[in-house]
Amino acid sequence: MAGPLHTPTRRQVLATGAAGGAGVLLSSCTGDPASVRLGPVAQVGGWAPGPGDQADARRNGKVVTAWPAEAQSYDPAIGWDLHSWEAISTVLHSPLYGYAGQSGGPAPLAAAAMPKVSRDGRVYTVPLRRNVRFHNGRPVTAQDYIASWTRILDPELASWAASYLYGIDGAQAVYEQKAEKVSGLKALDSHTLQIRLAEPDVLMLALLCQPYTAALPAEEIRRLGSSFGRTPVGTGPFRVTRYDSKRQQATFQRFDQYFWPGTPLIDTVEYRWGIDYAMQSLQLNGGSVDILGEGLVASQAPKFTADPGTREKFVHPVPIRGSQWLALNLKRKELRDRRVRQALNWAVDREQLMRVTFGLSDPWGCPFPENLDRYQRTAKPYTYDPDRARALLREAGVESLRLDFPLGTQEPWPLLSQVLQQQLAEVGVHIDLRPMGQAAFDQITAKGEGDMYGNRLYLTLNSALEMASSNYTSDASYNYTGYKNERVDELTAKARTSRTVETANSLLAQVEEELIRDAPGVFLANMNFLGARRPEIHNYQMRGETGTYYDRLWIGR
Repeated sequence: MAGPLHTPTRRQVLATGAAGGAGVLLSSCTGDPASVRLGPVAQVGGWAPGPGDQADARRNGKVVTAWPAEAQSYDPAIGWDLHSWEAISTVLHSPLYGYAGQSGGPAPLAAAAMPKVSRDGRVYTVPLRRNVRFHNGRPVTAQDYIASWTRILDPELASWAASYLYGIDGAQAVYEQKAEKVSGLKALDSHTLQIRLAEPDVLMLALLCQPYTAALPAEEIRRLGSSFGRTPVGTGPFRVTRYDSKRQQATFQRFDQYFWPGTPLIDTVEYRWGIDYAMQSLQLNGGSVDILGEGLVASQAPKFTADPGTREKFVHPVPIRGSQWLALNLKRKELRDRRVRQALNWAVDREQLMRVTFGLSDPWGCPFPENLDRYQRTAKPYTYDPDRARALLREAGVESLRLDFPLGTQEPWPLLSQVLQQQLAEVGVHIDLRPMGQAAFDQITAKGEGDMYGNRLYLTLNSALEMASSNYTSDASYNYTGYKNERVDELTAKARTSRTVETANSLLAQVEEELIRDAPGVFLANMNFLGARRPEIHNYQMRGETGTYYDRLWIGR
């Protein structure tokens, strides 16, 4: 889910509301498979990029997805938590390209074909499909992409995605209000978009798969104003027809003019939020919800994975690339000493820590995920060595250290933090847990408060370059801790402008070595995703970069 990109993960207040009542049974799927009415056989001319076998697909029906918290925003330039990210990735909006299969690369989605790339790697010419329409019925043109991307670069919007577009010639000048138009964007005609980069960018195709690069209708943004984040107009397979904050529900209906004819298969997707994880488990078992939006979290996993029959019935493992770590705030004097940061890494028993995640994380002491495409790792991961941790703290002149640990409600951090508290105390580091709502946690950490706190990131660009450039470079979007390392900045910049993945990865391996030495965070784990859905939901498909693919799932016995 950078998602969302970022630990982003993707976070908000968990509150049990009216939608969380155990007696609410509104789903098209019920606890009795025999009661599920099969729709007609689907006739589909073609499928959008993504995973799954669509054989024997059926039409009609409603699917209900449970979330613990309200989304930040359904505006793709604003939302990045898991709830928002799925809605903007697979429900409401369609970028130019999408990821093919379960682990494949970019393939045409709203684009008519792959781009033509100039010999120097700087100019991308993208042909657009002529049958793509906004949910208001208006055809999408190349100018809509230019307007949408220029909007992201408006500093008043404060889009987290702005820096991802800086590789386009003139984009940063717009963000810095030195220019009104992005010089590197041009509509060659109504259905041909030209993108000129300042330098070659090995991530450009992956960026064109991101939901924030989808076209938006400027007239609807003006008309809806602040409501656009709740009831946006996009180009995706579903359109939002109702958003009810009081009842904590959003309803999305099939968009009949979706440009992949015959899809989506189901009529309605309903999101419900304010449902805590324990209630989600009860509702999934009882049939009042069909899908758990965040999949299984640590408190739920034992209930669904211990028994093989239950696991087979409800659990859908999904391969993802993601990392968990503790951010360390360099505004704190003691944490500016590299030896202290290294000591914290050696002090953590990752094997013990990850046992409490019940398969949702694997211990890993490196900053980048363990399994990356065409990546040759040279860095050695941190392991558990408390004696070495104590020695480094003594060398740094730190006899005792007390750290403020802000703590939101997002799992698995409430449980992991208690284990971490015990482990770090053994080397003389005492952490004061400061529990709060998730929204408050997001706000204070974004302001640079807190000495140490939990972080996680799903890679949406399928490259460690995303991890480095969004968290560890001096100007990274999510570098809230004041970390600066000129060598990391230099190597990351060179990797970004590489012409091949292999060249970029060789530079990123050096970045990882530097991050291991410098220890800007405490590196904890690789992430796993355990999807959870009712057995009546057929062809349930999900990728860590996007979320559930609602356009291809169907309801049956």
